[in-house]
Amino acid sequence: MSEKIFWRMSLVVILGLVGGSFAQVLPTFFGKSTTGVYGIDGQSRLRGSSAGGDLVQLIWVGENGRIDSPDEFGNATADDVIVDSVHVGYGYPANANEGKFGKTFSHELLAPGAIVYMRAWNAAHISGFETSYGDSDVHEILADFEEHDFGSWSVLPRDPYPIELAAFSGQSIGNGVELRWVTESETENLGFHVYRSGNTKSVREQISDQMIQGAVNSQTRNEYIYTDRSVEGNNLYFYWLADISTTGHITLHGPAKVETSDMPQEYVLKNNYPNPFNPTTRIDYSIKDQGYVRLTIYNITGQIVRRLVDRMQFVGSYTVEWDGLDSQGISVPSGTYLYTLEVNDFKQTRKMTFMK
Repeated sequence: MSEKIFWRMSLVVILGLVGGSFAQVLPTFFGKSTTGVYGIDGQSRLRGSSAGGDLVQLIWVGENGRIDSPDEFGNATADDVIVDSVHVGYGYPANANEGKFGKTFSHELLAPGAIVYMRAWNAAHISGFETSYGDSDVHEILADFEEHDFGSWSVLPRDPYPIELAAFSGQSIGNGVELRWVTESETENLGFHVYRSGNTKSVREQISDQMIQGAVNSQTRNEYIYTDRSVEGNNLYFYWLADISTTGHITLHGPAKVETSDMPQEYVLKNNYPNPFNPTTRIDYSIKDQGYVRLTIYNITGQIVRRLVDRMQFVGSYTVEWDGLDSQGISVPSGTYLYTLEVNDFKQTRKMTFMK
């Protein structure tokens, strides 16, 4: 981030907030750091004055309750909201170069129960390095007026993009949305999370329960797949990919736009294709409700030859191949076989012929 871009962002934030006026008494909050914030070298403190220098922002975490990294222009992302800003040295003018600050903030978001944090910016023309930032621990406000000392923390160098993303796309499949992405290289990339929303302006919701493991350091091509099964048919969804560096920095990519197709309205077991077959045949089926699915191959006497599916499945359409092998991996003899789909209260059987 250039010095020019950063300070333009700072001026907009400060003027926009100072210029506002309130017709009622709003909840207030006294935020400070009496021990000071460390600069990019991890040893010296941030520097400034009551009117300029390094910047500190008070930020509400939003409904998702967590800190989201800023974008490349210093703006809050996801549902985080910058409540107000203050310069290092404000409230502690005796020595403006100790990384200390103190200010009473008033805002409708500062009601009891709100969770907030401070974000400190180390400006390039002060630090001698590229502009960097660091976040304090979060704090829950407990009263209409409260004093809290955020202590000290450090700003960190802004990571370069830890991945070289070659592609990120999504498509509707029978049981949800399949997202695919490709990296050409990864540098200190811990992994990925996936976010979703109903449009580009609404709050993004993290839908990946666990971090999708990245390659950390790799100069080779890596491909990833994630399936979102918690979608409805005939809807429009937007997806973002977040890569997380080993230092905890998050970079968002996207959105990928996906329109889902109609979900099955009934249970269906289709005729296998080809039939007769050798060496493989495809069996298509659809389920209209989530349930435990069994797709079983029987011989003509009713003995189980092989169970192709035996697990819980979501609403959707599925395809399974049978290669003519039994459960021991031995090729079955030529003849007529039965295949049965069982899910919830549904059960259906069809015939097929294997010819060597």
